[in-house]
Amino acid sequence: MFAFRNLLIAGAVALSAGAGAAQAAGKIIAPVSGVIDIGGPGFGTLTETFDRSGLFTGYTPSVTDFDAYVATNPQHIAPFAGFEWFSNSGRTTAQVTYNFGGLVTIDRLALWNEESSGIGALQLIANGNSLGVFNPTNNPRGSSRYGVDVFAFAAVTTQFITFEMSGCPQPDMGAFQGCAIGEVAFRTADAVGAIPETANWALMIGG
Repeated sequence: MFAFRNLLIAGAVALSAGAGAAQAAGKIIAPVSGVIDIGGPGFGTLTETFDRSGLFTGYTPSVTDFDAYVATNPQHIAPFAGFEWFSNSGRTTAQVTYNFGGLVTIDRLALWNEESSGIGALQLIANGNSLGVFNPTNNPRGSSRYGVDVFAFAAVTTQFITFEMSGCPQPDMGAFQGCAIGEVAFRTADAVGAIPETANWALMIGG
């Protein structure tokens, strides 16, 4: 019996270590692809909203600390070509879905809200559930660069996350009426329903 108990504990330790190695909490990650659900094809590509090409200060996915990075208020370039995505002209709403390429657990969004059109209100949806509705900064039109917003939500494990955009363009709009995204990134979190700590396993098995 004791040998069996020890075997279970050893297995729990191995599983716990493996889960921790799979995804370190607090790192910054980006989607690997995306589709335009509503309001497209628009102008530019969704790839331009997560490939880091428009950021003055880049990051390394799954390596760079999310909080330390956004604390520097990394700036996004204002010119459109090759750096941002815009919906079709005349849109006040749009929807896109990002794909992480596999399951991830996230609890923060970093959004660079495009300064000429942008998003008035943003609802995040994962696994069919709303993660909240957020109001991005109305970045000043005409500036050469713009900063980042950080939005927190309950940790969720998902492969896909949907952006439901409304209230477009933002109040201080340019000549183009529509929704627009500069860049997006996310913070990894501890896995939802994570394997219990070793001490808790020991207590449960001991009981």
